[in-house]
Amino acid sequence: MKLILGTMTFGEQVFGEDVKCMVQSYLNHGYKELDTAYVYNEGECERLLGTALKELDRATYKVATKANPRITGRLDKEAVISQLNESLQRLKVNYVDTLYLHFPDPATPVKSVLEGCAQLYEEGKFLELGLSNFPAWLVAEVWHICKSHGWMLPKVYEGLYNPLSRHAERELDRALNNYGMRFYAYNPLAGGMLTNKYSSQDKTIKAGRFINRPNYQKRYWKDSFFEAIDRIKEVCAEHNMNIVEAVYRWLAYHSMLKVERGDGIIIGASRLVQLEQNMATVEKGSLPDEIVEIINDAWEISKMDAPEYFTYYVPKSKNTKEV
Repeated sequence: MKLILGTMTFGEQVFGEDVKCMVQSYLNHGYKELDTAYVYNEGECERLLGTALKELDRATYKVATKANPRITGRLDKEAVISQLNESLQRLKVNYVDTLYLHFPDPATPVKSVLEGCAQLYEEGKFLELGLSNFPAWLVAEVWHICKSHGWMLPKVYEGLYNPLSRHAERELDRALNNYGMRFYAYNPLAGGMLTNKYSSQDKTIKAGRFINRPNYQKRYWKDSFFEAIDRIKEVCAEHNMNIVEAVYRWLAYHSMLKVERGDGIIIGASRLVQLEQNMATVEKGSLPDEIVEIINDAWEISKMDAPEYFTYYVPKSKNTKEV
């Protein structure tokens, strides 16, 4: 299964030489794709990543970034052109391999931003178009608008997906098959919920995303999630397995992700050792049937409270951080 290095922690928990070490370790494991966004940590994420990338041969890695409606309050032609040009400067590259639309702006006709993307594509500033947090019906609309105008077609979708948040299976999976798009799963550990940090007996919020990004509390901090996690941990303990290992192996071998479609898991970390452990975990193969069964049972517990795979732009305060 393909692993993509998520860099949201860069500029928030990971800095300087640690960024370079993480990137190099990831590349040394044979992977190539790095994922960032214009808004991550007010641009510091892209700047730190750019410093690390300038020392590398461009052929050894791929990098993706995302344009976001929050900057100007709209996701239109001008916004995407302005943001990608600035992202290229921060990343110190002439082009990105993938440009994502971070999430949809319902107040702006999607044709406007796609026109901007088409211009940037013709200028050679990105190689493929991606969508993130779009509902399946809007994926279809984007694809058909691009097709009718002879523009680049979207090739990849980045969406929220983990053992306790599986709504993407309902309709998005089929849409991606229909339009020839691969799927990259973000939030594989539910922002840290699917680790040993939390349980129903210990709901003290630890340092990390649940403190730095309040939207994660709204997304996952629910009684049904704690109950589901406790169930998974209990069965994992019987197999002498860490829940993090179970989650990554489930995603790689038992979920809707498909190797033949080119799907992947976005992994991130706040420490190098954590990143290396996560990469090694995926290589261990499929899970025992009992763990697969309890993960499916846990989904039935969390399903009613689980966040959707898509999100619309809603104007918020400037201090609100992004996914």
